[in-house]
Amino acid sequence: MYRIMNRQTTTSSSSSNNSSIFSFVSSFFTRRAIVLFLLLSCCCCRVESSPSPSPSPSSPSSPSSFTVLHKLLESIVPPKTILTWINGIGHNLSHMTAGQEHLSNLFHRPIEFCHNPTYMSSEDDTFGYIGDLTQCTSQKLLGKITEEVNELVQHLREAIVKVGKDGKVIHIAHSQGALITYLACKKLTKEEMRQMEVICFGGAEVIRSSDQYPFHRCINYYSVNDPLLFVVPKAAKALRSGFMGMGYGNTGDKNDCDGWTMMQLQMQNQDLNKDLNKAEPEFVFLTPREGDPVKDHGLFGKTYLDALRWEGRRYQTLYLPKWHPITYMACTRGYEVVNICGEQLELYFKALIQQTIVKFVLFVMSVNQWIKEHIVVPLVVFMILLWEKIKDVCKKMRGEDNDEYQPVVSRVVGACGTSTSIVRM
Repeated sequence: MYRIMNRQTTTSSSSSNNSSIFSFVSSFFTRRAIVLFLLLSCCCCRVESSPSPSPSPSSPSSPSSFTVLHKLLESIVPPKTILTWINGIGHNLSHMTAGQEHLSNLFHRPIEFCHNPTYMSSEDDTFGYIGDLTQCTSQKLLGKITEEVNELVQHLREAIVKVGKDGKVIHIAHSQGALITYLACKKLTKEEMRQMEVICFGGAEVIRSSDQYPFHRCINYYSVNDPLLFVVPKAAKALRSGFMGMGYGNTGDKNDCDGWTMMQLQMQNQDLNKDLNKAEPEFVFLTPREGDPVKDHGLFGKTYLDALRWEGRRYQTLYLPKWHPITYMACTRGYEVVNICGEQLELYFKALIQQTIVKFVLFVMSVNQWIKEHIVVPLVVFMILLWEKIKDVCKKMRGEDNDEYQPVVSRVVGACGTSTSIVRM
């Protein structure tokens, strides 16, 4: 089940051009030979690959308001859903924190991420980036179970335990994160997978619901110019089939529906909550918004950001309570009011300090200076003089006053035998 989501008019000539491009790389060995080249070209698949995401008008200025509210509610009532996220290559913790905040704004719920660490020590660390690509290649071609895969298995199981048997875990995976999710699913039980919705963006591997992997919902978003389509044969084949069909394609699987049957299923779908997954495609191909394959591959680029907004609205409709919009608006508006009031109070206290406390301090300082100059200093000088006078009086009373000046007289004999008295002062 596949769908092409075009926000712009796509002509038949462009469809045939795209079909010819993907047929050029259809052979098995050609795809494998360009794996490293294409991954190297995706050097911007981390958050900073695209311009820093700016919150949409419907998003709050900060996620802290609804985050605090939900944490209070979760302390009373266990959550029925948990949103998780795993990243692609080249993400450090600062990238994860920025992405976590932006995803929380889109879904109106806190996001728990499982960090797929990078070997890169800085943005310009080429050797670290090659290390990331080497790990991704070993996972893709050899199916290597790395430590990141085991950590994701543990992360998903803990989330499933938190939501309980009737809850759902909505898992978002981007680029290499989809490949790690694919490998991690092999270690999950069917009961655990039935409680999961997997949403992939530009995934290095396709994840589909089947008897072996009975996910509650799977969907794979790809920009039609995403470089990873060259190394994901299933997605490339679905894209070629979709352009030739009525907005849907199939991979040749006998269980797949053709475009007309899928359209009829969607037209007959009246109850979104009951039959959504029956008529929903597992592939969605998006019209590029940037025109640059590298930028269009970024999770928070313009192309995938539209799909993220749609998924956020879907999540709010299906899983959040009816009163959520009211409480959300109240929290966000209340947060803004608190910020405004806080700014006004800050200005008020600054003015109060300047008008009262500062003047009082200056008054006290001036009083201290006057007391020092007109009272303290003269009093100290007077006390010193008085003490010296008292000491003189005491010496006279004890007869110890021998400090009177006594001139010294010396005689000098001259050359003629005369003597002269000299008084030394």
